[in-house]
Amino acid sequence: MNSPEKHRQYIKDIFSSNALHQHQIDAAQKTYSAFNSDVRAVVTAAEMQAGKSGIALALCCFQRFNLSDIDICDRKQLKDTLYLVTMPDTALRDQAEDDLKLAKNVVVSNFVNFEKALESDFKGNPPKLIIIDECHYGSNVTGIRYSSIFDYLEQENDSCKVVFISATPFGALYGAETEYEEALELSSEAEEEHNEQLLEESKRAASNALKDSILRRDFSTRLVFHKTSDEYYGVREMLNNGRLINLDDDCRNFLVDSEQRINFMNQFKQHEGMGWSLVRVPAGNAMDAKQFFISQGIDEHNIFILGNSLSGVPEDQLSTIERFKKDFEDAQLFGDKLVAITVAGCRAGINFGAMMKNNLISTWDSTVASVAAVVQANVGRACGYHGNNTSMHYTNGNAAEAYGAILDYLERTCSDHAASDFEGLKEFFEDICQEYHINGLDVGLTIKYKRRRPIGDVETYATDSYVAVPAKLLDADFDFSTFTSDKQILAAISILRAEFTKSGAPSVKGNRALRGKKKNWIKAQWVNGDSYDNPEKAGADGPQKDRTIMLTSMLDKGEMVEFNRIVAPGSGELTEDKLITATVFSIYNISRRKVIKTVMTEHDVWDMCDHFNIPHDDTMFVLYKRGEYDIERSIAKKEHNRLPEKSGSLSDESQFSAK
Repeated sequence: MNSPEKHRQYIKDIFSSNALHQHQIDAAQKTYSAFNSDVRAVVTAAEMQAGKSGIALALCCFQRFNLSDIDICDRKQLKDTLYLVTMPDTALRDQAEDDLKLAKNVVVSNFVNFEKALESDFKGNPPKLIIIDECHYGSNVTGIRYSSIFDYLEQENDSCKVVFISATPFGALYGAETEYEEALELSSEAEEEHNEQLLEESKRAASNALKDSILRRDFSTRLVFHKTSDEYYGVREMLNNGRLINLDDDCRNFLVDSEQRINFMNQFKQHEGMGWSLVRVPAGNAMDAKQFFISQGIDEHNIFILGNSLSGVPEDQLSTIERFKKDFEDAQLFGDKLVAITVAGCRAGINFGAMMKNNLISTWDSTVASVAAVVQANVGRACGYHGNNTSMHYTNGNAAEAYGAILDYLERTCSDHAASDFEGLKEFFEDICQEYHINGLDVGLTIKYKRRRPIGDVETYATDSYVAVPAKLLDADFDFSTFTSDKQILAAISILRAEFTKSGAPSVKGNRALRGKKKNWIKAQWVNGDSYDNPEKAGADGPQKDRTIMLTSMLDKGEMVEFNRIVAPGSGELTEDKLITATVFSIYNISRRKVIKTVMTEHDVWDMCDHFNIPHDDTMFVLYKRGEYDIERSIAKKEHNRLPEKSGSLSDESQFSAK
């Protein structure tokens, strides 16, 4: 019987089957729910090997499930979702078709055959949803651009929605935006020089950049982060468990003797039973790496070079991924240990599967590139739902830590609901590049080193101590010596209190400032309802509530906390000019942004008072005192500032297509 209930029951059966996990359904639901009359595009960020194919399957199901009773029973309208693989690799397309085979309403294609798929598979019934997988490849200067997709959505199918999925969507979000900004800068220079030809070219470049950006202004794009279940093992778990070893410039080359390489080989040799290691070396070094393993007593038959037509590697020395998987299965019977070698420009883009992940001994990544290129490669292959938390990963530690910080931020800001503050997100990404001394977030981007901009606040200090006190704004004679005997902190408390009461009784204000030479040794951060606990307003350390609790907890444990980090200087400020930094939680601070919560409630302030075990009040201060000068960190920042200021290109090293 052709009934709506029958068709929807089929979809319910998929949701309840082993084909999908609840976290994948939840992520798809949040993504699909983000669509409304204004929102036509959603970017879904999901960690490496966290089940993006399952999210895509669930999205297909939600699309069909929400059809009207008439449409869902119309066979001509069965195909209503187009899934596009950005890479032309047929193996990836075949894998996607297998992953999505339960969804009878989806057509799988790639960008090369995009228009052909529309003509042949959606005759008279244009797609209602387009899903684009691995959207970060669209940021590549020489890669896929999105203008053709958006032209279709704007000019031919204005009711269709689009979902972009990637573990590292940063460049796709901002690559074209950066090109747009640079084109505008060039346009301004052309106007000043009265260069009409350059002006015309720069305007054309700006227009093209906007067409290629996935942040189309009239699509009201939203961002959703897929929060994994507790069983997931990823980059953050590797970092927390001490399973990730940083490779700096002196030891990154696998062919150079180092303590890290010795440890890598010792772990491989001492590993009991069947296992394998994955090593990534610069292009042209694959055969040298193989000879090194042979010199270490590894049987040549157990060493595999993965790739196609690699420079310096005879064809008979190459292996495909599928052949390597079969040899891996055979090796399990005999307890052999294998080595897989890849090169820069190649990535094992197909999931190795739980069995191979559970038997992984270690990985080594010799390449230096963007965050995405690092985590999409060896480390990314080891992520997922498996029980192996003993494998070691030798890679670019800065890039991995930056990725972990980005995931923390995305989890805070857009795992519960879709976010739209892309400007704030961009500022955060740029801060991450500076904080972790990395060139960029994504592959294929031409960047200026202003993204790794010089550190202006180089003179670095430790934090000596902190104290939390109620403000007691209505008690002019309150004795704060019961909390601290430090004269500088007591003076700062007096100045902060005066800022609230200089016009009489404290009143709600949207802007406060400590002006004058007698006050400029204090930095105050005025916390309102927005900055208190709104994740979208958060900086790198989270909203002010979480940030304060985290920083003070670190100090309680005796950990070194840079006073620069607490000051968070801006607008020409320097940490060296500040002796005290105060975070001020108060019901009298108000946000000027159009947000639901503009002021802190009294209970919000009381929660902070309770955390620091001080009396309840409507205003409280957490004051930090500057400590000793840190000469080593100061020198390191000055050395960073000596890096070249010229433009540079980041090569795309995350494709499985050797050249």
